[in-house]
Amino acid sequence: MPISYQEALQIIQTSIKPLHVKQTLPLLNALHRVASQDIYAKFALPKYPMSLKEGYGIAFKALTTHYPLLQAPYPSSIPLGYGVKLSTGSPIPEGINAIIPEEEVLVERENEIQISLHVTLFAHIKKEGEDITQGEVLLKKGERLSAQKITALASQCIRNIHVFKKPTISLLSIGTPLVKKEICNSNAMSLAARILELGGKIGDIHLCDENEDAILKAMDTLVPTSDAIITTGALSRNDSMCSLLEKKTLFPLFHHVSITPARPSALSLLNEKPILHLPGLPLSCTLGFEMLGVPLLRHLQSHPSLLPSFISCINQKRVTCKDASMNAIPGYSDGNHFVSAPHYEAGRLNILSQCNGYALVEQKTSIEEGEEIPFFFFTYPPVS
Repeated sequence: MPISYQEALQIIQTSIKPLHVKQTLPLLNALHRVASQDIYAKFALPKYPMSLKEGYGIAFKALTTHYPLLQAPYPSSIPLGYGVKLSTGSPIPEGINAIIPEEEVLVERENEIQISLHVTLFAHIKKEGEDITQGEVLLKKGERLSAQKITALASQCIRNIHVFKKPTISLLSIGTPLVKKEICNSNAMSLAARILELGGKIGDIHLCDENEDAILKAMDTLVPTSDAIITTGALSRNDSMCSLLEKKTLFPLFHHVSITPARPSALSLLNEKPILHLPGLPLSCTLGFEMLGVPLLRHLQSHPSLLPSFISCINQKRVTCKDASMNAIPGYSDGNHFVSAPHYEAGRLNILSQCNGYALVEQKTSIEEGEEIPFFFFTYPPVS
């Protein structure tokens, strides 16, 4: 009896141990790596109130339009009715409570400005700590380091951060036609590229014939140097990998999952190393990796959630699905709308090159035009 997709995710989360090996890396070398601890701001930014405009700071006085300009060094507090010349980013002297941009000054003289009576207090002033407050979490444990996150870390003079070790994933492609080079091993290259995109490291890419002894020998070779292994092929009812799972030569955590088009897929353990078994048909393999491999990889990297973030899209044309199954439907989204790929049968090879993600739909025979559906980008929407 197949288990549900949610049950499969739960098994990944509870039965597989995340990698807790940590490394300390220079900030740039840690780009796209996963933080192994929370990182907090050591000090507030800005450290003092500053001007957001080129112009003049004034100590506002009601019904006053002429403001004499003081020169540095300033008094401890600027008196009411006086002003100072300021540049963008300049610290604001005590007593200044409004910034008048240069273009809004009516008359500008060397020692005096004239302005209108309409003044907005505290406009164009960035308060102390407005960008970053002291003690604020800049990067959470399990969060991936992006270029945008580096901005905040670098502003705190942080040069090195602690990250989790990259999981080393090895690939085992099973099939005599592959070994004989009658067909090219596109599945392995596709999976390897995707693993690299998601922050993993490729261990070995191995081919073997479709027989039980060859499969076990290959896995015995791969297990010592891998954090996880992904196999492709030989999962049909009378095939060798299916037999190894059925006989429990490999310890199966799950064997049959109600997912389309990646059925059959399985997860097993060998010497406590997780082995994800995916079908050999191209689209089944690649979408199976998105549905099960991505959660496994995220879990190994201690992500707080197994699935990446998704957006809600409006379906643009009717799509048929398999009932009693979680359907992964490849297609394209502009951020608001979803259009499925024209063909998405299990054996299709090049469909995903025309897509930027997939929708997940469960227990429906169809998705009608106008329905709202969850959509997962292959590369996270302008970065989970």
